[in-house]
Amino acid sequence: MLLTTVLLVVLSGFMNSVWNLNAKRSRNKQAYLALIVLAANIALLPVLLFRLSTGSLPPQAYPLLAMSAAAQAAYAFMLSKVYAYGDLSQVYPIQRGTGVLLIPLIGVAFMGEKLSAWGWGGVSMILLGILTLSKWADRRRPGQRVKLKPVLTAIGVGLCITSYVLVDKFALRYVEPMTLIGASNFGFLLGNTRMLLRKEELKREWTGNRRTILLGSVLMPGSYFLFLAAMELAPVSHLAPIREVGTVFAAILGIWILKEKGGVGRLIAAAAILMGILLIGTHG
Repeated sequence: MLLTTVLLVVLSGFMNSVWNLNAKRSRNKQAYLALIVLAANIALLPVLLFRLSTGSLPPQAYPLLAMSAAAQAAYAFMLSKVYAYGDLSQVYPIQRGTGVLLIPLIGVAFMGEKLSAWGWGGVSMILLGILTLSKWADRRRPGQRVKLKPVLTAIGVGLCITSYVLVDKFALRYVEPMTLIGASNFGFLLGNTRMLLRKEELKREWTGNRRTILLGSVLMPGSYFLFLAAMELAPVSHLAPIREVGTVFAAILGIWILKEKGGVGRLIAAAAILMGILLIGTHG
């Protein structure tokens, strides 16, 4: 059971990095994101509406589904921006590492929780990796300018990811994964509402990237479905760090396929973030 759960989460992380790669490669980021989630909404929205209309859900489920949809809407909007600002191998590890970095720090500062020495080591590795990817470590070099927009936007994406993962963990107590994914995908679509009104831009994106859009329409909901299925088998605190193996996958894909600069350094930074995440998740 443990091996199956881990494999589900690793596969989920890989699938997530692939559709994010294609989002980065797309001509119009927001059009691409709107189109890949459209098929999932056509399939899952009737399921969601049926469950909501029957009145069979407990009262606690409704605000959680609404919060999940809201977090996904913010995530979708910011994701379309972050890939216009920065490289995949830079922003993806930052956005995936941000939540894992902030959650234990918030717990220590405001909730009376404690981190082990291993946990603090993990926090340090994530912070070092993020600083390296953001190039803040090079700020003293002559002529070196820090580009804050991609870094800050990636951190914002990371906060959205953290929000919907935590909300969805609670929601799974009251609803099955398919209903939750229906709400999540509807929220993601809402984040791209303005683009849905621009038929010509949607048509151009579909004409130029039909294959990757079809692939993304499977990988995006599929990757999160695998993660939700795994969360029903094991604690989210154990699984969420493992899923972030996608940070390394994304760095490799960005360097190999997109020919992004800073290859070795970015790969090492992404690996440092992943190791920090695993340390917090297993020994924090």
